[in-house]
Amino acid sequence: MTEINDLASLQQAIWDSQRLPRGTARVTAAEELTERAAALGPKEHAKALIHQIEALYYTDYSERIMTPFATALRLYDQDPGSFDHWDTHSLFWTFKWVTNGMHDLPQVPLASIEAWLARMRERYAAAGHTERAVAMCEYQLAQHVGDTGRAALAYARWITADRGEMADCDTCETREQGRWLLESEGDDAALERWQPILTGGETCGEEPHVTLADSLLPLVRTGRLDEARRNHLRGYELAKGQENLVRSVADHVEFCALTGNEGRGLEILAAHRGHLGPGDVPDTRMWFLAAAALLMDRLVALGRGELRVPGPDGTEPTAAELAAHARAEALALAARFDERNGTQAVSDRVRARLDAEPLLARLPLGLRAALPQVEPASAPPSGPAVAPSSSPDPAATPSPDAEKADEDTVGPQGDDGAQAAVIEAVDRFEKAREAGDLAAARTALTEALDLAGDRARPDWRAVTHLNLSDVLSEADDLTGAVHHALEAVSWADLADRGLAAFMRVRLGGILLRQDQHAEAGPVLEQALPDLSAERHGDGVIVQVRWWLGDCYRALDEYAEAARHWLEAARIAEHWEDQHDHAMLATLAAEALGRTPGDSGRSAAAYRRAADLWAIAGEPGQRVKALRSLAWRLRHDDAAAASAVMEEATRCCEEAGDALDPLETAETLVQHARVIADDEDTDDGRYEGLFDGALPRAADLAARAETLFRHALGAPADASGAHGTDGTDGTDGADPQDDLLRRWAGVALLAADLALATGAPDRARSLVTDVEQAYPDAGEHDWPRHYCAWIRGLADGA
Repeated sequence: MTEINDLASLQQAIWDSQRLPRGTARVTAAEELTERAAALGPKEHAKALIHQIEALYYTDYSERIMTPFATALRLYDQDPGSFDHWDTHSLFWTFKWVTNGMHDLPQVPLASIEAWLARMRERYAAAGHTERAVAMCEYQLAQHVGDTGRAALAYARWITADRGEMADCDTCETREQGRWLLESEGDDAALERWQPILTGGETCGEEPHVTLADSLLPLVRTGRLDEARRNHLRGYELAKGQENLVRSVADHVEFCALTGNEGRGLEILAAHRGHLGPGDVPDTRMWFLAAAALLMDRLVALGRGELRVPGPDGTEPTAAELAAHARAEALALAARFDERNGTQAVSDRVRARLDAEPLLARLPLGLRAALPQVEPASAPPSGPAVAPSSSPDPAATPSPDAEKADEDTVGPQGDDGAQAAVIEAVDRFEKAREAGDLAAARTALTEALDLAGDRARPDWRAVTHLNLSDVLSEADDLTGAVHHALEAVSWADLADRGLAAFMRVRLGGILLRQDQHAEAGPVLEQALPDLSAERHGDGVIVQVRWWLGDCYRALDEYAEAARHWLEAARIAEHWEDQHDHAMLATLAAEALGRTPGDSGRSAAAYRRAADLWAIAGEPGQRVKALRSLAWRLRHDDAAAASAVMEEATRCCEEAGDALDPLETAETLVQHARVIADDEDTDDGRYEGLFDGALPRAADLAARAETLFRHALGAPADASGAHGTDGTDGTDGADPQDDLLRRWAGVALLAADLALATGAPDRARSLVTDVEQAYPDAGEHDWPRHYCAWIRGLADGA
């Protein structure tokens, strides 16, 4: 660890610690910092303690928060001056964490919690803070012990008090208010209150993760099944692996157990089996055990009580054994809370979870969930090896070549009349599809499924549902398309993993058409291991990895996005047409550029992409890749970046008429900006980044301005073309107006650089041209305010 000998070096060490992932690693670093800071002085000690408390909060170590908090509070009482404004704010803020954290520890007497709440009220009042945060904490304590009367009174005081500095963020308050409404008014009221979080309007460090989990059963109970599925797929991905969100993970296990997704629940349980044993905060462990017991009871009810399942401490008990163990442990923990609280509230809640009845026989998620697994009935035909387009269309997902499969081999068995009726319906579907009659195709397939009924084999049902999904997708009925794609996946899981993988690819494509990246990602990830180049074609695998990159990019997980794009590129590098290979290299370069510590790999990927675009014969894309490479190199070696920009300019010139002349102009502009900088200067004036860079930049900008002027015509001819509202003219503007705006920006850059290289007359001339092109712009609007600034400097030169 870096040497720490004063407040400044400690602050730097804290910033370094905050870059670690939340959890044990950050807590360990924070605790070490506190030990070292204590020897430096009270100010350093205070700052380190606050950091340690914050690190502990985002774990399941709530009992460990009390020790550093008590130390910090004692230090504050001895010397308030040791705490700066932010540390003082943080100390009072964490009062809420400590008070609420005591609820989760049955060994803390109720009288002690009440005493801490009283101390919090007194200290907040003395410091001038409003009652809002205190009332919220009192409400949460009353809810915990089951005192609904006190909870209602505290809730009323909470939501009517002024917010002040200590109130929880709007998002956390929305979550807690929804929980109160869930108990007091029911599912619909809670879901309505949670809407700002569920729709992405409100977020914070723990949201929407927690509320997505809270919403699952209310959504199922109110029949909003598509939303429930989306919130599970999206929410679990956010919550998994987060030490402070284990209870939300338990909510996802409960959801799976009650919606016919026991297999999915078992996967989640296996990924978090460590929480079945001792070590967690009692409240967290209690709720996780209760969810595990519920899931195991469902397996027993399905006749799978002898199935070996993940247990505590690496054991593999049967489902029946774990059900009994988890139930007993959860109820024992609940009894400890009730003994402390003097009520039965916690046990009643735990028993409600343990004894919950399934809400649905099956809610298809697009993931493997069926128990037991059935051996494949027959191997379906393999699909074509089709490479994706450069911008993959989610509607064009490869699917199995099974639309015309022989009904005798995949259709219903044992009833010749029904078999004939199904064959006739499928024939009508094929004719309607060829004629482009989507309505008739839909009707025919629906009839075929109804006629086949329960006698149809799973693989036949899967393919038929997929065909119906395709028809609905083509008709832009994406909700219906998703429904039948989910059905296709569920039936294919009972037939053949390879066929099911096809179905998941199709489902993922439809979800992406609706921009549901968080939902499509888990589906596509589960498809990937079951895809093979021999059976499905390497084009399908590239497509899936391409889409997974899109999914992770949408979630700001750029390292994962880059990984998938690079894997796809390794396959595509063997294709004759190198367009997709080049595009994947470009996407990977962009993602690596946004991944901390990967700038070197990003630069290498951009260089590779530029070379591939040259092979693919696409000079425009090559120029863009080279420009991006130059920007990537600029920080470490501006001269090398300049050389890459020269290469990009030559590429433009060599392309001739195959490339828009303005690409040359844009390259010259970016070259000028790469080698000259105005962001790190005190006066906002440009400076060169290496010897000779500034006059070079001025020449480049002048050349670019000439090219734009030539494309535009005389700027004076466009007088008045720009709006007078101060906008830049790009929203709804016609191409000429956009070109005018681009020329003006380049002209002012050229003027600024001319001024920096001792050419004030040139600067004034360019400013005059721009002013004449925008005669109606206000004094403080773009570009006149920029013109005035440059003119003022030129006149003073």
